[in-house]
Amino acid sequence: MSRHQSNSISRLNRVLPVPIELHNDESEDDDSGGAGDGQGQGQDTGTKAKRVSKLSHITNVLVGEHHLIEGEHGKSYITWAIKIVLDDSDYSSIVIYKRYSEIEKFYQDLMHHYENTKRVLIPALPPKDNFSIERIMMSNNWLEERRKGLQWFMSNVLLNPKLQDCDVIKKFILG
Repeated sequence: MSRHQSNSISRLNRVLPVPIELHNDESEDDDSGGAGDGQGQGQDTGTKAKRVSKLSHITNVLVGEHHLIEGEHGKSYITWAIKIVLDDSDYSSIVIYKRYSEIEKFYQDLMHHYENTKRVLIPALPPKDNFSIERIMMSNNWLEERRKGLQWFMSNVLLNPKLQDCDVIKKFILG
């Protein structure tokens, strides 16, 4: 190696950034009674899961384009791409694909889960119209209106801080 190359490498080593250390965002003084007092060390997994879920939360929801899927026996259906962003980071986002009927089931599960709670309002879904391939081919406006309605519903449900820890929502996203 020539002296010029060696000099360049040593200068490069001086300006390289310090390696980044990634941590799990847990410390002894995070809501566990203070550092070093011994509390919180025997936490059950439910308490720990709640603490982690408070750290990560849904910050954006986008109902994107629809996809026409050729089902079994030639029966077609539409799925909707739903992008869920966690902690305002595009790097921690998930895209799920759901049929309207799955979103409708999610709505019914939410209504059942919160039926005795008057403080939580679940918005209505866009109306369910008869679906036909001919209708889609003739009118993309119908699909755009449905997408807007689903966007409104998903935003009002998934971005609601009162609902984010709900098991129904976790099941819908991860199921």
